[in-house]
Amino acid sequence: MKRIISAALAAFMCVLALTSCGSSDGFSDSEKISAKYSRDKDISVTYNYSDGALEPPDGYNSFANSAGGFSLKLFRGLGSGKKSFAFSPASTVLQLSMLSNAASSDTRSDILKALGGGTMSPDALNACCSYFKSRMESVSKTSDEKAEWEQVKLSGAMLADDSVEVKTSFLSTVGNFYGYDVFRYDLDGESAEKKLNDYLKDYTGKCGIKFSKSDTLSTVSASEIKDSWLEQYADSDVSEGVFKGSEGDRKTTFLTSNESALKTDKAVGIVKYTAKNPLKLVLAAPKNAKDFDEYVKGFDYTELSALLNSVDITKKATAVIPEFTIEQSGKAEPLSGAVKSGGAASLFESKNSLSALSYTTSATLGEMYEVEPKFTLDRSGINAEKEIKNEKSIVVKTDETLSFDKPFIFLLIDNESSLPVTMGIYR
Repeated sequence: MKRIISAALAAFMCVLALTSCGSSDGFSDSEKISAKYSRDKDISVTYNYSDGALEPPDGYNSFANSAGGFSLKLFRGLGSGKKSFAFSPASTVLQLSMLSNAASSDTRSDILKALGGGTMSPDALNACCSYFKSRMESVSKTSDEKAEWEQVKLSGAMLADDSVEVKTSFLSTVGNFYGYDVFRYDLDGESAEKKLNDYLKDYTGKCGIKFSKSDTLSTVSASEIKDSWLEQYADSDVSEGVFKGSEGDRKTTFLTSNESALKTDKAVGIVKYTAKNPLKLVLAAPKNAKDFDEYVKGFDYTELSALLNSVDITKKATAVIPEFTIEQSGKAEPLSGAVKSGGAASLFESKNSLSALSYTTSATLGEMYEVEPKFTLDRSGINAEKEIKNEKSIVVKTDETLSFDKPFIFLLIDNESSLPVTMGIYR
C-alpha cells in the first residue's frame, strides 16, 4: 500500500510540475529562453530608472532627436489611409534597437543611423533605450501618490523558431536593457498561434499572426497607457456638438478647457498634461481643414519641434476637443513597410541581416508586428478606468478659441525627450 501511495504521489507531483510550466495554451518555461537572464542593477551600465538612474546617459539628446525623426517617418508611412488609427512609435524604436544587437555590421549601421544619428555605439543606444523605457514605466509607480491604475506598459518579444540557436550574450543584453521576452519554439507548430494569443491576451483577443515554414524570426510589440488628466473637467465643461469627419458629420461630446496653444505657419495645436505619467497630449491640425492629408504627408520632426517650441505657458487659449475612441482591429499589424521607408530596409532585405544573433544558424527577420494600442480620450483621461471630474469648472474666458471639430493628429509625448510614445489620426 505504501508503494502504491508513493507512486500515486510521485505521479501527482509530476503532473503538477508539468502544469506549472505554463498554461495549456501558453509558452512553457523551456520555450521562454530569456527567463533566466535578469537585469544587472548597476545603473552606470544599464541606466535603468527604477534602479536609481535619474539622469539620462551621454548621447541621449542625439538619440531623442534621431528616434523622434524616425518616429515621424513611421507615422507618415502608416498614416496615408483614410481611417482613424493609433500606433506606438516608441515600441517600434525599442524593438528596432533591440534587433541592432543581433544585426550584421551593415544592418546595425543602418539602425544606429536611424535611431542615433550614426554617432552612437550599440552600447550607448542600449543605455538610452533602457533609460527611456524604464522611466516611462516607472514614474507613476514611484510618485508620492502611487497610482492604482495609471500606468505605461511597453511590452515586446522576439519569436524565434526552434531551429535557431540564440547567443547567450544577446539574451543577456535583452534582459539588461529591454526586459523583453525571447521565445524559441516551433513557429509552424499546431499550437503556435494559441501560444501567441495567450501571451498577448492582455492587449488583444486574437493577434492573428500565423507563421509559415520559411519564417525563422519575428518580433511583436504591445503597449498600454492609462492616466487621468492633471486638470479635470467639470460637468459644465462637457457639451454636445458635431464633429466634421472625413466620412461626414457625427454627433460628438466635446470638452472645453484652458490649455497652452501651439502654432506654426502651417498649423495650430494645444498641449494638455496627464496626472501621473511624464506625458503630454498634443493635438495638431492644419489651419485650413482642406489641407489635412497634405499636412499629414509633411508632418515631420521639424514641424513637431516647431509646434512644441511655440508654446507660451503664460498665455492660455480655450480648447474644445472631442471625446473619441480608436477602435482596435484586434490583430497585430505588420510594420516592415514603414520601417523600410524609415531607413532600415536592409533588416528585411538581407538574408544575413541578423548574423550576430547566433553562432550556428542563420535567422532571417520575417516581420515586425505591433498590436494596435487601445486609445480612448474622454473627460477622465486617456483609457481611464474610472470617472474623475472637478466639482466646479476652472475654465476662464480667453482671447482665442481652438476647436478640434475636424480631423487632427494626436500624440502622447514624453515630457523629457519629446519622443512620441503613442500617436495617430482621428478622422
